[in-house]
Amino acid sequence: MLLEFEPEMNVLKLDGIGVSLHCHHFNCGLVKALEEMEGIDARSLIIQAAQEEFHDNFTRYILNHLSGAPAEEKLKTAAELYRFMGFGRIDLSRLSGSGGKAYADSSYYVTGWLAKYERRTTPVCHLTCGFLSGILSAVYEKPLDTYRVEETMCMISGQEQCEFLLTVKE
Repeated sequence: MLLEFEPEMNVLKLDGIGVSLHCHHFNCGLVKALEEMEGIDARSLIIQAAQEEFHDNFTRYILNHLSGAPAEEKLKTAAELYRFMGFGRIDLSRLSGSGGKAYADSSYYVTGWLAKYERRTTPVCHLTCGFLSGILSAVYEKPLDTYRVEETMCMISGQEQCEFLLTVKE
């Protein structure tokens, strides 16, 4: 990954694209505020935004640096990107063009949420769902919104890991 920091502008760029990394107070507060708003489907909104961003940027990255690479290498790079950006560790090795399962044994959103709020029974890793959908579409050169992602287990409710099920939308 090509990482640049421009100290005079205090800007971090990943492969030439500006990246904004916020603290858990901001990100988890935003999730909580959206979830509490009537008439807003916070989960879908966050997933859609993340899916679009990761799909566009990872598609560009693949074209510039991984053209012709096998899907396994692209998925490994995507997992490294996820970790590098501070979202946690994620295993994408069980994914294919038809979907599959991904597992995270650490999660920025779970850790941040627990530092700020209490445990909850519903999953909190909405951004990861969007990341997975966007990345998989980029890796397999599928249109945006090809994959549905459900977080079937989340560490926020006491599970040992987060589990994400990806299926092709019909």
